[in-house]
Amino acid sequence: MRRALGIAGVLAAAVTVGGGGIASAEPEPVPLGPDCYEALCLGQSEQDALTTGLVVDETPGEPARCNVLDFRPEEGQGHPGNGVFVHPEQGVVQIQGTDNMRTPEGAGFGQTLDQVKTIYPDLYQYPPMDFTYAHDIPDRPGQRYVFAFKEDGHLADFGLANTAGMDAC
Repeated sequence: MRRALGIAGVLAAAVTVGGGGIASAEPEPVPLGPDCYEALCLGQSEQDALTTGLVVDETPGEPARCNVLDFRPEEGQGHPGNGVFVHPEQGVVQIQGTDNMRTPEGAGFGQTLDQVKTIYPDLYQYPPMDFTYAHDIPDRPGQRYVFAFKEDGHLADFGLANTAGMDAC
């Protein structure tokens, strides 16, 4: 299974020049969760995930293991080696975040561990790595957000996961 261990890309800002100065505008982040990213949802079959048009490609997993689909470039830059994990029987079991995404509560790339703990006070360390943390999503048994932080304490990767399915990957 591919793991989230590095640094994600930085949001690109669109810059416009007009009138008396320069104004910059960043695209509004798209929510990842609590069940979906746009039309891509936990539990969908691989074919249904591909039909959304949000993902492309496939990195085949070992037999009975998860395949990994990549987001189209328009969906933003995620951590290298991550994407959408699809179990052959359970469907989509994890959707990794990109720099165009935030959780509905506002957690996303570049925030500090303390900032994410402010958003999710019940954030807990999630083994096996000491730099990964999780937040269980209320009213969604077995679903959680998983966050990976760099040594400097900034969020390097995050995703929405069905834990039973990810354990199968």
